[in-house]
Amino acid sequence: MEAPLTLIKKARVYAPDPLGEKDVLLCRDQILAIGEDLSFHGTVPLVREVDARGLMMFPGLIDQHVHMAGGGGEGGFHYRTPEISLSHITTAGVTTLVGVLGTDGITRHTRELLAKANGLALEGVTTYIYCGAYQVPTRTITGTPRGDIVMVDKVIGVGEIAISDSRSSHPSEQELAELASEARVGGLLAGKAGVLHLHVGDDDAGLSVLFHLLRRTELPREMFTPTHLNRNPDLLQHAIRYGKEGGFVDVTSGIRPDAHDHVSVKPSQAIRRLLDAGVHPRLITMSSDSNGSSPIFDDRGRLVAMGIGSIATLWEETRDAIVQEEVPVDVAVSMVTRNVARVLKLGHKGRIREGLAADLILTNDRFEIRHVFAKGRQMVEDGKPVVFGTFENVHRVPGSPDIKGAAGTVNPERGRLMMAAGEDHPDDFPEAAERKRKSRRHYCC
Repeated sequence: MEAPLTLIKKARVYAPDPLGEKDVLLCRDQILAIGEDLSFHGTVPLVREVDARGLMMFPGLIDQHVHMAGGGGEGGFHYRTPEISLSHITTAGVTTLVGVLGTDGITRHTRELLAKANGLALEGVTTYIYCGAYQVPTRTITGTPRGDIVMVDKVIGVGEIAISDSRSSHPSEQELAELASEARVGGLLAGKAGVLHLHVGDDDAGLSVLFHLLRRTELPREMFTPTHLNRNPDLLQHAIRYGKEGGFVDVTSGIRPDAHDHVSVKPSQAIRRLLDAGVHPRLITMSSDSNGSSPIFDDRGRLVAMGIGSIATLWEETRDAIVQEEVPVDVAVSMVTRNVARVLKLGHKGRIREGLAADLILTNDRFEIRHVFAKGRQMVEDGKPVVFGTFENVHRVPGSPDIKGAAGTVNPERGRLMMAAGEDHPDDFPEAAERKRKSRRHYCC
């Protein structure tokens, strides 16, 4: 029987504001108490104690852009990216994630995304989704975005709708206004965020359509969350302007310079530039774009390389913002916790406080993730996953964490893996596990 109480002793707590050394008591999925020296007297059954001396505690990360059911497809069916696994999520320090569809709104559907979100929730993390895909009119379950937000518990907004991208349906300003109104009213009726989550591509227009839309309508700026804003320096300048005007700006941790990408701005450096330009820290967020495809096109629009995003980059770039760019710890951590909770109106997430969700990560002084708690349950211990998804085989499933690198460190094998278009990539499925026959059985598939 799992202990209903967990007492974490002597951690340096960032809530994300620094609280100093504290004990934190978890009761199932909530934080029950925070104090200088919490202890039990007499016989208290089923209490698990975790020694956190020398470790820092942060709220569990909230990733608002994850292709949890897979994505991609640019380049052909063999470039469809795989679903994400539970231990891949937890070893990255993520305890809450929002699922999205992307380019492919044909072979993938919001229903499929909802099913995956429900599965991950049963396995131990908190999940939400956006209805929709790149295209306008967009993909829904009930027939309208407003209906999805009101009638489907996990749907908290619309996204990712593509603008300024050759793969988008090039929505007009009026079409975006109508879609934003659907999200806005749906959110009001259901008591949800009702955000419009916008994929912003490489086109020179950048955020121009959003600037025009906000000048023409009374739609609140805080309901729009444009993302991928570090994909090139010109777009980052648009993001600076948008942020200084009071809009939320989302940096993508999975978009960073590599052998194929010579134009993107490293996420930690993009955060530093936004802050130096005067964007208020509470308006800056970061998400991973995990398990989405990362196609690289040449000037003629031809595919030259394809990658897949990694959720591990979210904490890697947060750490780099702290260590390399000298962003204060509480400010950097807020961008992947408290700020995201504010955008998504998740009042019980993103902070360490009595009565809020028992989602926590503990790191060492090098900001390497050592322990992760999601809904009060320990998912990662000493840097290794201890809870796995239903069908996970941690030693063989591609993308799952293994012993090659500690969680929270830069690991190129888990990063934005790139492969040249046209190269042969044989299937790499795990071999069937040996089965012990205890009785006569028949297997059907």
